[in-house]
Amino acid sequence: MQFLTDIMLEILKFFFAIGGHNYGLAIIWLTVAVNIALYPLTLSSIQQMAAMQKIQPKMQELQKKHKDDPKKMQQELMGLYKGEGVNPLGGCLPTLLKIPFFLALFFALQSKEFLALVGQGGSGQSFLWMANIANPDPIRLMPIIIGITTWYMQKSLPAAPGQPKLMIYVMPIMIAFISIAFPAGVQIYWVVSNLMGGVQQSHIMKREGQKSEKRRVNK
Repeated sequence: MQFLTDIMLEILKFFFAIGGHNYGLAIIWLTVAVNIALYPLTLSSIQQMAAMQKIQPKMQELQKKHKDDPKKMQQELMGLYKGEGVNPLGGCLPTLLKIPFFLALFFALQSKEFLALVGQGGSGQSFLWMANIANPDPIRLMPIIIGITTWYMQKSLPAAPGQPKLMIYVMPIMIAFISIAFPAGVQIYWVVSNLMGGVQQSHIMKREGQKSEKRRVNK
């Protein structure tokens, strides 16, 4: 983990130098760069999730038909996935790839090296109302924003098969609560990542909807 932390510190220094000499801004530029770099995977992920949603009636039919034979049901489901060109795990990849960035940033902001950097004075360590982004948001507004943006991001996604609707509201509350103790810099990363993810997902879903409508009209 120290290796990732060291790399993250160098990346933060780079964005600090070119992006306004503020570590809060540096984290925003870093988050934008990560989301742009992962956009092709996000596109593939949303397409897979939309495909899973489309074949959900067929999945439910197979589950009902083979409810007393789990092995046969699994075989039939795998055959359905293959026939439809769907990867049931395809929607998880972008999220999994963002985890190393999140962890590296978390540990980088807690490292002695970063604390030494922000201890050199100047305004680089402060952002908006937060005096030091290495510490949690003192007024706990960022966790609330994280909860709201998490809800927004979830609403922009295709509904996962079998996902209870209540989870759309429960999950943001849980994440907001968990994020209270995180450094403000990590909270900034989370909010910006949620916003960019939501915008990207909404754009992809709109474009996929337009494609589906064109295919339907041309039939």
